[in-house]
Amino acid sequence: MLSVHWQMLSALANLISTVAIVAGAIFVVAELRSAAKDRYLEVSNSMFEIWHSAEFQEDQLYLLHQVPVSSWTEFTANGRGTRAERAFLRVGGFYDRVGHLVLSKLLRQDQILPTISGDAIRVWQKIEPMVREARRSENLLLFSNYELMLPQCIECFVPMVEEHAQGATPAVEMIEPAELMKLMASREAAVIDVDQTEHPVRIAGAVRAEANDLAGWIRALPRAKEIVAYCSCPHEEASTYAAKQLTLAGLGRVRALRGGLNAWSAAHYPTERIDSRAEQRQAS
Repeated sequence: MLSVHWQMLSALANLISTVAIVAGAIFVVAELRSAAKDRYLEVSNSMFEIWHSAEFQEDQLYLLHQVPVSSWTEFTANGRGTRAERAFLRVGGFYDRVGHLVLSKLLRQDQILPTISGDAIRVWQKIEPMVREARRSENLLLFSNYELMLPQCIECFVPMVEEHAQGATPAVEMIEPAELMKLMASREAAVIDVDQTEHPVRIAGAVRAEANDLAGWIRALPRAKEIVAYCSCPHEEASTYAAKQLTLAGLGRVRALRGGLNAWSAAHYPTERIDSRAEQRQAS
């Protein structure tokens, strides 16, 4: 009889211990989630506070409207150590930081880009020539996260502009993998890889150009063929951005591959491995 009581007490103690462990784990998880949420709100609020601050907006307006140069050489000759350089570094650095947070999924793009995308696009259009020249002479990775964020900015901002602006950017045509395969078999299409990230494989015969580098895309493409851009973004952000820019540049019919590299690979269409070292030697 005593043995039965001890077994019951032991089972009850084990049950209580298990419940306590589970309750403790639930509490810890809840605390971690709360801390993560608080940290996320702290980061997002701090970015909005910087963007809304009078000092940032003054530097941004100064950079947009009172910095006349478009060459990095001219900019450094006339603006080194002045307000122009401060505005350039402060504004560009802010959007680069936002790009890092968004691309790292530490900040949700739908909560910040609809607000800042218009300014981010305008600033990039202003400073892009200087950034590209500065990368060649001083800092290879200058504002790289900022540039990689641009397709998401365009995706957030351009549709709103197109709905209200006259002469809006033309809508991007999409092409299915099967149709592209037929065009490539008959050599009627030129395919360009505009992905934001590097992959070990690409569509067989595709041309790789630097992401968001319109001049690079134009140099790489033949004029006599239809052009198809592809990427591996969730909603074809990079390829639709490329197609819009190439269409505006007058390169004829330009379409984006629906589903991108993932859809092409899923259909078991031909791909080829990328020799990044060989491509770097060729580019140099």
